[in-house]
Order: sequence, then C-alpha cells, then structure tokens
Amino acid sequence: MVAQYLVADVGGTNTRVALASDGKLQIESIKSYRNSDQSGVDTILQKYLLQYQPSAKPSAVCVDLAGPVGTDQGELTNLDWVVTTAQLCSASGAEFGAILNDMQAQGLALSHLPATAVSGILKGTSHAGSHLVVNVGTGFNSALVLDNGNNYTVPISETGHVNLPTPSLAIFELHQYLTRQYGFASVEEVLSGRGLAHIYEFLSQQETKKLTANSASIIKNLDTDPLAYKAVNIFLEVFGCVCGNLALTHLPFGGIFLVGGMARAMADHYQESSFQREFTAKGRFTDFMKQFSVHLVEDDNAALLGCVSYLKSCNLTTR
Repeated sequence: MVAQYLVADVGGTNTRVALASDGKLQIESIKSYRNSDQSGVDTILQKYLLQYQPSAKPSAVCVDLAGPVGTDQGELTNLDWVVTTAQLCSASGAEFGAILNDMQAQGLALSHLPATAVSGILKGTSHAGSHLVVNVGTGFNSALVLDNGNNYTVPISETGHVNLPTPSLAIFELHQYLTRQYGFASVEEVLSGRGLAHIYEFLSQQETKKLTANSASIIKNLDTDPLAYKAVNIFLEVFGCVCGNLALTHLPFGGIFLVGGMARAMADHYQESSFQREFTAKGRFTDFMKQFSVHLVEDDNAALLGCVSYLKSCNLTTR
C-alpha cells in the first residue's frame, strides 16, 4: 500500500502544507496560509484537508516549526502558537505525528535538493565534511548538519538570539540603538525581515525625521533611496560576519547553505559585497576561511522535503 504523509512548514509569517505519496513530495499539492488569518496549526491542517484533499488519508503527519521543539511539542518563537503531536494527529487523522525544528527540516532536505535549487555565492576549496544551514526569514537561526554515511543528524539551536557582533563602528552604533530600543541587541534584530527595517530606522536618525519602511519596500527602492542602499549593505556586512563566525565555530567543510525568504531576497547582492568581505575577515584565519563554500538554496520547498525525509527515516508501516 502506498504511504501517504501530510507535511507542513510553519514559519513566523506563513504556513505551507502539502501531501507526500510513497515518500515523494507532491509539488502540485502545496498550499500556503497566512498565519495571522489562522488560529493554529491544527486548524490549518483541517482546512487544507477539507478544502483541497478531502479524500486524503495520511498515515503520518510531520510539521517543522520556527522555534524550540521538544519530544512531542513545539512553540513558535515569533508567534503565540504551541503545537503538540496529539493535535496534529487529531486534526489529520494520522496515527503518527512528529514535530521538527525548522532548521532540522532544512538540514534533512539537503541531500534531496536538485542541483538547480542551489546557486553559489562563495567557492570554497573544501568539499567534504559537515554542512551548515543558515536561515534568514521572519527570524534567524542555524543548524549543523552531520552526515554519518546513512543519514543526516541535525542538532537544533537558537542562534538568532545570541549577541549581535560589532565588526565596525557603524554596527557598534546600531548595537547601541537596538539595546536602547529593545533592551537587548540580538543577531535576529538585524538579520530578519524586521531587522532590515530596524537598520533603516537607525540610519534615518541622521535625517530631519525618523523614517520607517518594511523590508520589501527597502529592497524595492535600492536604486532610488540612498538609505535603503546603505541599509542593505549593513545587513550584508552583519550577515557575512555572523556566517564567518558560525563557520569557525562548526567547521562545515561540506558547505554553508543559506535558506529563508530574506536570504533569497538578497540573491542579487551577495557578489562583490560586504558579505563576502566580512565572511573572510578573520585576521590570521583569513586564508583559512577560503576553505568554506557558501550556497543559496532557492527552492522554497526544502523544509517540506525535510519533513518527508524524516518520516521516511522512521520506517513507518502503512495502514
């Protein structure tokens, strides 16, 4: 009997739901929901099955969350939702339920991504070893991906909430501004959708009045708004510094993979940018940094693929 899975990628802003049959993600089944219009993940799954897949009978359900996850429960960092495996099974009718951290799902997806889904940012000299996935979207996080020869192991972390590094005077002043505004200057307060807006607001202090803008309008107005151009440069400077720090921490000689909406939004701006300069600017370890390659994952289905991969690894029996 063909196994049918229900999978969902639950971010801080949107949730994407899909079916998988016989271990293969059904691309045409993917539907997206805006979280602000919903009351919880279980409600989204129920709506999806009722509206789009009324004949579906998934034997297992797996969701990934942008937040800390325990054995049978997870909580979103940037949304007041708590999810349990009991809720997932009740909403879907599945016998088995699982919850992953979103970075676990992204890491598990690496071996399933087609070559066309990944583009190069920095070409490293090393090609074998562990990988590192770095997400920039509604929030920020990263995860080491360990390859034991049979499958991937992805330890979870909450990297976005560490202290913001200050590689330059401008970033130090931004750090002070964020501390005054929010009480703590974390990496996520800069490297996220709202983070780019924070940079823009910080820079506008030098104008006659404080200006506000969202990340989409900042990127759209790069050619006409000098503050937007400068904000993106600062974003990339911090991003390069943080990724370089993570590279030295974890030594991912198999490559660093950037994922998430904001990482993709910067696709046209990595080359010859402050990202590349700050990534390798590690003093006497500058030459050492040339070993690490950096890639951009352009496939928005990666986390869903990771959920499918996890369920396949559980060797579940079909009903």
